[in-house]
Amino acid sequence: MDSIISDYSDGIPTVSSCLIDPHGRIVAERDAEKVFYSASTIKLGVLIAAMQLVDSGQLDLDQPMVSTQTFVSGIEGAGPYTFDPEEVDPGMAPLGETMPLREVLKRMIVVSSNEATNMVAQLIGIETVTAAFASCGTRNTSMGRLFGDYAALNEGLTITTTALDLARTMHAVTSGRAAGPESTRLMIEFLEQQDDRVIGAVVAELQPGARWGSKSGSVTGIYHDVAFIVRGRDAADAHSLAICTRAFHEPQGRESIQAVASGMLQVTDILRSTARRPTPL
Repeated sequence: MDSIISDYSDGIPTVSSCLIDPHGRIVAERDAEKVFYSASTIKLGVLIAAMQLVDSGQLDLDQPMVSTQTFVSGIEGAGPYTFDPEEVDPGMAPLGETMPLREVLKRMIVVSSNEATNMVAQLIGIETVTAAFASCGTRNTSMGRLFGDYAALNEGLTITTTALDLARTMHAVTSGRAAGPESTRLMIEFLEQQDDRVIGAVVAELQPGARWGSKSGSVTGIYHDVAFIVRGRDAADAHSLAICTRAFHEPQGRESIQAVASGMLQVTDILRSTARRPTPL
């Protein structure tokens, strides 16, 4: 299999992982502080940043947001840019019409809408997203530009994370440390509705009925997933597992994540199960 070289991948096949217990302790890890292009896992921080502003009264979940596909580049003089048709989320409100912030955030997480993400990030400021990650204990996660801002990409502005940072961030969400109780409940609700079920598919096969939620991210040469997993119903009792991959074609990246997740969850006995190792989707 040929490895992938892209704007986001150096072509060296890499897998890193980090598993954190409900007390925030690292249970198992491999190259957990290796830095990757974050892809859509950065949207977890956009969600946290927005909910922190809701908690402080600076945003309202019912406030209207005007649907748009055109955004301002982070490079001065580059001008605005518009998403290509294949990048557009058909579930967003028609251009120029409004939808509540709550629904924009939901689209951002559940279907990983890039335009929803940019609408929120442009509203709150990308530096606020980086600060929200830092409040969760991260060290190498930052949002340096909006999605689709190729002028900024060409100037070296990027979006980074690590498996350790993602696991810590998910733990901050489920433990209630990232935001207040109602905001925490809503974030967990969105994560549980995730469309791209990678680690979640493993959990469902190892122990049907276990509670989980996740946020994945992928782009050419990159595939990541971060999830919370809990045997019971209280998300505060969840383990947090993040797995990042680079230089794989998408099916192999997904397969690698599921193989690592299956091994880690069974070896650490987080899920009591004798089920067979799941077949990658």
